[in-house]
Amino acid sequence: MQKRRVGELKAKKAPQNEEQKKSNKIFKIVLVLFSLVLILFLIQPFAEGMKTFFKNTAKSTVKVLSRTVGTPMVKDTFWNINMLLVWYGWDGHGGGYLADTTIVASWDPELWTISMLSIPRDLYINNPLWGTSRINSVFTQYYWRTKDLHEAASWYVQLVEKVTGLTIPYYATIDFSWFKKLVDDIWGIDIDVPYALHDYQYPDDRLKWYDPLHIEEGWQHMDGKLALKYARSRHAAWHASDFDRSFRQQLVINAIKDKLLSGDNLSLSNAKNLYENYIEMVNTNVSLNEMLWGVQFLENTKMFTFWLNVSFVTDSLATQKGSFLYTPQRELFNWASVLLPIGSYAWKLDNFDAIHQYTDFVTHNQKFSLEGATIEIDNGITKETLREYGLSNVRVAGRLAAKMKRFWLNVVDTENVDPQDWTTVIINTESDDEEWYEGTVNALRNFLPIDQVIYNTGTVKVIIDDYGNSVEVFTWKDVQVVLWTTYLQELQNTKFRSDELIIQYRDE
Repeated sequence: MQKRRVGELKAKKAPQNEEQKKSNKIFKIVLVLFSLVLILFLIQPFAEGMKTFFKNTAKSTVKVLSRTVGTPMVKDTFWNINMLLVWYGWDGHGGGYLADTTIVASWDPELWTISMLSIPRDLYINNPLWGTSRINSVFTQYYWRTKDLHEAASWYVQLVEKVTGLTIPYYATIDFSWFKKLVDDIWGIDIDVPYALHDYQYPDDRLKWYDPLHIEEGWQHMDGKLALKYARSRHAAWHASDFDRSFRQQLVINAIKDKLLSGDNLSLSNAKNLYENYIEMVNTNVSLNEMLWGVQFLENTKMFTFWLNVSFVTDSLATQKGSFLYTPQRELFNWASVLLPIGSYAWKLDNFDAIHQYTDFVTHNQKFSLEGATIEIDNGITKETLREYGLSNVRVAGRLAAKMKRFWLNVVDTENVDPQDWTTVIINTESDDEEWYEGTVNALRNFLPIDQVIYNTGTVKVIIDDYGNSVEVFTWKDVQVVLWTTYLQELQNTKFRSDELIIQYRDE
């Protein structure tokens, strides 16, 4: 029985729906646990030790809540969770609601990895609303048509699904002003800047004057304004392409993720404030309970960056990773600088078949990214055999290496070796543990038939030095692919033809 003083009236409570009751219950649990930890913190004379305890306890509490009251997010056919991330301007910005950044995040919660694929803003497409245009203008057209960011994002998701071939149930959009506030609210971010950036033509917010950007190589602490400029810069010498921007944007996102999941920000004292700011700043269809469910995975999740690029060289390692685009003649597009997918033309846009293969591969084979193996392709096929197959002037190893690198495998070298009996993958390891690079081997099976896999712990080949002596040489490549006649035989098979990839093997 509840007690109250004489004459004290019992306040009437407003009726609550089930969602409110559930949210209040969660908050009460968090509040009680926070209070207990705070009491311990105040009475403990060793403050620094208790701060560590406080942070760890807070993390544990959030994770318990994540596992118990969180709602699992929707997964695709291969158990990934896909989300569209969009950065845009705002009414007070010269770029308005143009999609300045479009990224598809594909999360494998079982592997604790996320593939981040950037879609360049200059990709030229058939506009679902009218005519043709760059993809970045479609988001703003959707917004001005609906005057609703959630509707605009939902329509934009459908377009990006068409480009990537993925099913994307979630979206999150944020404008530049809120992005700066988000970074400032977590006391800035730290980025290991890979190269100095000097952009003398960085525009001001109204796009009427310049606000130059200068940032040096190495670890840099950035507030919201600097982080936004670093991500958006388009005119720095040698680093002005959309591909450079995509790389920097993903560095910024990864830094935000690390800071949000640090001890200071994943504490009970900050969790409620961060969430309230988040729902004010970000337009998303991810529910609170779905966010809670995701927390248990994110702290140790690794992010890998991918983008679409140009410059595919058929038989050379000079090819660029992700090179599934090309730059058409500008006169065909009123002298505008645009990008087209391989297989599309000015008179026939929207051939996204190659991009679909690439996207499927890098999102559903994330284990090879996690392993980060260096790969060498060796040709062990005789010249006579190559002539028999009509390939006497073909750089077989170079062609395969270019294709693999195009799909983001870390191929670093090609060699000619003595004729071999089998098409072989050699794994150079410190032990005979057959789980080493299993994700990489699984990914390789999409490119060639593999007769055998050998795990080596020592010398992997013998060379003849300048004095005619046999010398045992250890290769520093993690994985060697040695081609033999069976590879040529399988080249007659559609699934191994040079420019396409029919994916049969994905992470299990």
